[in-house]
Amino acid sequence: MPSFIAITYFLTLTGLALYGAHRLKMLVLYWRAASRPEPVPPPLRWHPKVCVQLPVYNEPLVVEALLDHVAALRWPDEAWEIQVLDDSTDETTAIIEGWLAAHPQAARRVSHVRRARREGYKAGALREGMARTDADFFAIFDADFRPQPDFLERMMPHFAAAEVGVVQARWEFANRKRTLLTRFQAVFLDAHFVVEQTARAASGLFFNFNGTAGIWRRTALEDAGGWTSDTVTEDLDASYRAQLRGWRLVYLHRYAVPSELPENLIAFKSQQRRWTKGGVQVARKLLGTVLTASLPARIKREAWWHLTIGVVHPLLVTFSLLFVPYLWFAADQLGTWWYLANPAIVLLAGGAPVAFYVAGQFLQRREWREGLMWLAVSPLLLSFGLALSVTLCVAFFEGLLSNGGEFVRTPKGGRRVRAGGLLARMRSRTFFAAITCAEMLLGAVLLGGAVYFGLRGHGELAAALTLKGGGFWAVAWLSSNDLWPSFWLKPAEPTGVMNAGT
Repeated sequence: MPSFIAITYFLTLTGLALYGAHRLKMLVLYWRAASRPEPVPPPLRWHPKVCVQLPVYNEPLVVEALLDHVAALRWPDEAWEIQVLDDSTDETTAIIEGWLAAHPQAARRVSHVRRARREGYKAGALREGMARTDADFFAIFDADFRPQPDFLERMMPHFAAAEVGVVQARWEFANRKRTLLTRFQAVFLDAHFVVEQTARAASGLFFNFNGTAGIWRRTALEDAGGWTSDTVTEDLDASYRAQLRGWRLVYLHRYAVPSELPENLIAFKSQQRRWTKGGVQVARKLLGTVLTASLPARIKREAWWHLTIGVVHPLLVTFSLLFVPYLWFAADQLGTWWYLANPAIVLLAGGAPVAFYVAGQFLQRREWREGLMWLAVSPLLLSFGLALSVTLCVAFFEGLLSNGGEFVRTPKGGRRVRAGGLLARMRSRTFFAAITCAEMLLGAVLLGGAVYFGLRGHGELAAALTLKGGGFWAVAWLSSNDLWPSFWLKPAEPTGVMNAGT
């Protein structure tokens, strides 16, 4: 048994180190890309018809602001329209109708599309919208995005090249500094949007449309097979199919569209669960096709790392389960060579992701103070990512064993989400309750190890285990706060004194 634990621990850490090394590769590709001037598109000499699609499902807290911003876009009146693809089952529909009634001039270009059934979820709604228009291009915005008036003017010139099928803007987060949770999310997502997307796009590698804040050429989307709902990340799926057909995607990392980060941990977990599950489904669906296609080897290699990134989460859960048993009675099973190799492997597995995330913060704004601050708290950042691995490990196996599934939206609207009862109506509450229990169990194992080693004078091990175990318990506590708010909220104080004789 000790040998089995030691070998499994070694393989797990080696797997994490390989994905860590890939993070460093992304940083190198980004540095190369950053040294090149951004391509300047030709002057805008044409105004093809653009359909702005707004897929909406139960978004009462943010839909009015979305409509306000989209209605302010600048484009010739005769060359654009708006589709509100509304599958809502709550008060969102009435809010949209009220907005249209209050803005009759803007309403003239708006089609409020309602479907009898939410078939195909977001992909189905987008497909339905395409069938209702002859537009040549489709700009897509999720409900929490706030495009600036120049969005179409800045994006459309890049379609002057006939092979360009998609132009994607970078996501920015208006509430990134609202809470510690939104700060952590911003660090993780900036690494993707600032470093990864820029590196892949500038290096001629496959990358993906991000589902919103981008524009599709109709012929590219139709040539790729259109929107399909056999994965829950229809954006990633369509992007790879289009690139396999020879279409080129353009990423504008210097032009950003503001959006909102979820301010509830359960909402964030729900978003990450869908992205991980869908990524695995796309890997199952398309990775074999990519690897056997007539493509350069470097594109195939990067597609492998990109589409299999979900493997990291089972590795992290395995690491959490094995760390204490390995330290207890298997640390001497791998021989002297392991003591020489272990520091380098640990550095790649843990240090490379830290460099990746911290660099994402510095590279975005060139602020040394921000980067150094995140470097100082990087152990907390790693603990938070480790604790999220339980949710994403389950999502990995969901994607491995199923096709499609319900498109579970991410509730938006700041902390008002809980007050409005939107989280309480999530169908996956039981799922996240079970995940919270698993997080508490893993945290208990790690904290028990911290006590054991602390009592035996191994302070450094006790500190590391306390940090990791505390991360699991912190995430579990925040999750329970969202799942069962009535348990944590104090009863309201009486607002007045009853009259005598009442």
